[in-house]
Amino acid sequence: MTVFRQRHLAGFLLFAFIFACGKLGSADETAKSKLMPNILVLLADDLGWGDIGLHGGIAKTPNIDRLALEGVELTRYYAYPFCSPTRAAMLTGQMPRRFGIVHALQARDAGLPAGLPTLPRTLKSAGYQTMLIGKWHLGASSHPLNSGFDDFYGFLGPEIDYYTHTSRNGKVDWQRNGKTIQENGYSTFLFADEAVSLIEEWDFGRPFFLQISFNAPHFPFAAPPEYEARYPNLSRHAATRVAMIDALDHAIGRILETLDEQGLRQNTLVMFLSDNGADQAGRNSPFRGSKGSVFEGGIHVPCLVRWPQKIDAGSICEQPVTAQDLYPTLVGATGLSLENENELDGRNRWPSIQFGKEQNRGPFLISAANSALYDENWKFIETESGKTMLFEIIKDPGEAHDLISEQPAIAERLQAHLSVMKQSFPPAPSRRPPGRPR
Repeated sequence: MTVFRQRHLAGFLLFAFIFACGKLGSADETAKSKLMPNILVLLADDLGWGDIGLHGGIAKTPNIDRLALEGVELTRYYAYPFCSPTRAAMLTGQMPRRFGIVHALQARDAGLPAGLPTLPRTLKSAGYQTMLIGKWHLGASSHPLNSGFDDFYGFLGPEIDYYTHTSRNGKVDWQRNGKTIQENGYSTFLFADEAVSLIEEWDFGRPFFLQISFNAPHFPFAAPPEYEARYPNLSRHAATRVAMIDALDHAIGRILETLDEQGLRQNTLVMFLSDNGADQAGRNSPFRGSKGSVFEGGIHVPCLVRWPQKIDAGSICEQPVTAQDLYPTLVGATGLSLENENELDGRNRWPSIQFGKEQNRGPFLISAANSALYDENWKFIETESGKTMLFEIIKDPGEAHDLISEQPAIAERLQAHLSVMKQSFPPAPSRRPPGRPR
């Protein structure tokens, strides 16, 4: 549970009043927007729990680690095993199985359906400027500009070369607002440059929602030589990946420094997280498994939140939070109401993050091709092939002891519950052949 300390009463009452008012008329909305926070989401790609310094990682990550010291760490945040399902869940508040998104999408895949309520669309309707920098990877039939973002700078596919910005077919996948552009530079640093410029040029009359979806440290591995040189005792391959995380941390540090320079630290909610666990080249320790798996190593990832006006520094939140919770949670943090929340799979977990208010969420599901159902102390896994496993996840976070034969009644109850939940899903698409993209 989040560490809770007394806050300034006047500030809390003001926030509570704004939240209670819900949606206001246009004149009041203008006044309210001045009180709503800016929101900055920093999303890493394939960064494992054990990849950051905070959790014993080799890479130097002082800026990422500082977010935990200055805010709250969510110790039980769950993403999905692959990029695309996590991104769909974050934007829509729904389990991506509902859209048939269970793998990393490829060029021929339709992806995110058009016209869905999304986090940026909802914030935009409340007066936010909405901007996406970096990786999209939500299919051929969708585009950030059609999903609620005012501006987009980055690439649409699963992966690019960090310097040439080309996809696997050799074509440039790099654009600004739908128009392909040619630019030189390391993608991680170009994304930081764009974010710094946007923050410096931001219209202070409106709050902003800025999501920066870095591609680091996703394949294909590449890092500036000066960063690789910091890790001379590692193999070339290992040094490159660690250097990518180091460069990512440097980029994040530049963005956070710009917030400070513009006087925006106090009323900017910053969230740092990863889209899934690391692949086998990374570190998911102490968890079992890796990217692509519903073992903890594939889905239990770092998540840090800083908002100095509202969150006590150095807090810990043990409340389970999922990718589909982020839409209603971030909207809830602004004080806005969400008319369709009952239609979502996610729920507003902001009270847990801010005040340490434990919420009994009941059973919750992370379901891609394989499924993981959590219920209090228990985690039930059902694979695509029908294999089942049961873990007492609080006592055994490393999933070393499968209790499926020792606790048949619990396993039967959870499997029945999972079967009911899956009835509302379309059939899962067949598994992709092994290999890239992932």
